[in-house]
Amino acid sequence: MDIEMFGKLSDAFGPSGFEEDVIRTIADYCKEFDVENDAMNNLYVRMPGTKQDSRPVIQLDAHLDACGFMVQNIQDNGCLGIIMLGGFHLTSLPAHAVWIRTRSGKMVHGIICAKPVHFMTTAERNSQTLEIEKMYVDVGATGREEVENVFGIHIGDPMMPDVTFEYDAEHEICFGKAFDNRAGCACIVDTMKQLEKEQASLAVNVVGAFAAQEEVGTRGAVVTSQIVKPDLAIVFEGSPSDDFFISAGQAQGCMKKGVQIRILDNSYISNTQFISL
Repeated sequence: MDIEMFGKLSDAFGPSGFEEDVIRTIADYCKEFDVENDAMNNLYVRMPGTKQDSRPVIQLDAHLDACGFMVQNIQDNGCLGIIMLGGFHLTSLPAHAVWIRTRSGKMVHGIICAKPVHFMTTAERNSQTLEIEKMYVDVGATGREEVENVFGIHIGDPMMPDVTFEYDAEHEICFGKAFDNRAGCACIVDTMKQLEKEQASLAVNVVGAFAAQEEVGTRGAVVTSQIVKPDLAIVFEGSPSDDFFISAGQAQGCMKKGVQIRILDNSYISNTQFISL
């Protein structure tokens, strides 16, 4: 795989509903294909001249978006109330740096803060409970007017964790954010490029479909499946690892153990004949 491409996809700003930067990044690497996107921010990559192809259709599916946040309110003191786009565990959020994208496209740096321990009651210090309603993002503003007029931030602006991709070439390890599912996106681009060399001899018409808003309810894939109408779909997903907290014999997603082929998840049982291939 092209590690530089994967790094750019990992770094791309793209919380659910705001996937434009990811779309542009993929499109830049797919100039030899027919590329189009719809109003929902789903992206379709087809072999040149095959949109009306009569061969059976294989859809390569991945989602563009990643978990992020949105500005829910602006406090009088200049702090931003936030709402999650997707499923973060709250314990991972305090003291995390974020980027906020304003309506003009400007990127503003902030940090997720909570009440300092110095001001907590004994009960609050002893509690392990966190609430998103009591977390705020501090961008350094001193009031609501400064947030809106100087920083250009408004209610509804999206934000993402501030994590920059790195590659350890010596150990062949990637560090970054949004591997779920920019890894899947990169794999589809790589697969399409390899198949393009022999497309004339393929028995099927391969379509890459990159779906929006997966982290908030698999919304984009509902649309892409109706547009592409595949005879078979292969989903490229960045599944979670479990090899760091259970034994090797039980772990399913393991470092350097190759691709995980899912037989069962919360909503699907795989076709046994397809798995046997």
